[in-house]
Amino acid sequence: MLVFRRHLNSILVVSILMIPLMTAIGYEVAPNASAQTSCNLLYQDGIVDTSTVEEFQMLDDGKTNVESDEKADNEDDWQFFNDPVIGLNWHELCPLRNSFSTSFELYNDSAVGVRINMVTGWKYSFSVDLQPLNDSEERPVADVYLLQENEFRPEEFWDFGMYYTWDYTSRHSGDEWRDDFATSSPNAQNMFLWGAFRDVHSYEKLNNVDFSVALDHPEESSCWIFDDCVGTPETMLLVIDTWDNIRMYDAGPQGANYSVDLTVEVEERVSLPNWTVKCFCCGGLISILAAPFIIHRQYMKAGDVSLDMTTTDMMPHLETAAESSTDVIPPMD
Repeated sequence: MLVFRRHLNSILVVSILMIPLMTAIGYEVAPNASAQTSCNLLYQDGIVDTSTVEEFQMLDDGKTNVESDEKADNEDDWQFFNDPVIGLNWHELCPLRNSFSTSFELYNDSAVGVRINMVTGWKYSFSVDLQPLNDSEERPVADVYLLQENEFRPEEFWDFGMYYTWDYTSRHSGDEWRDDFATSSPNAQNMFLWGAFRDVHSYEKLNNVDFSVALDHPEESSCWIFDDCVGTPETMLLVIDTWDNIRMYDAGPQGANYSVDLTVEVEERVSLPNWTVKCFCCGGLISILAAPFIIHRQYMKAGDVSLDMTTTDMMPHLETAAESSTDVIPPMD
């Protein structure tokens, strides 16, 4: 009866330790929502349209949109700056699964780029090449950023922070707060300033850029704690600019226009599912926690007198004659 209780306690402890592991696996194994049927018709060789790629160009003089108090009171003019993005409708994009290439004319003190919907299970390789126009011998220099949608523009007009579009429209405002933000502490910059995807995909003062990106999990918008909403997919924006943004080491206006060739290679990515990492980590933790119980069980089992000891070999003793106790020890002087 005692042995049965020990087995039952061991099973109970291991079952409790397995609950977090099973929860983690069950959370990830749930299938993701499938793409729309209309998107599947686009995935043919050589077919890429505005449903998967949205090109844009940023042209603005960098002056505020509020010219008077009367205009500021207008409910339609909540935005403090002009919308500098031309060509973006912000409609829902199908997942990008086809390679494509395109070209732009990058004007001085402006920016161009594409908006795409990157998804898991695919690897995206970007290649950006700048060339001078009109056979000019000037060396083109620009900045390339991969931005998340929530870093490019605010989701709501009351969102506070220095977004990329806000930074662009205020570049000629002459306010000192831009310099204050640029020279602020890294913690303040991470909290308020826009940043590249994963803080690494920013390539500045270059004329040729090549890099690859693969997502480990879907990029979705976040909700407030008390909001009843479902996260919507967040798109990515590849931006090529030649204006002096708030970052310290970016390229400034070059005084000339350039030609930009953009190529995006998309290939299927073979990788282990995310829940395998949780299995490995939780499995190691469970092994560490279960080790004392296993050792204790083996220790108690070794002292069980009911075990058959007839087949157990005993330690052999040394068959030597006993030493004589009659030897005379000479007296000590």
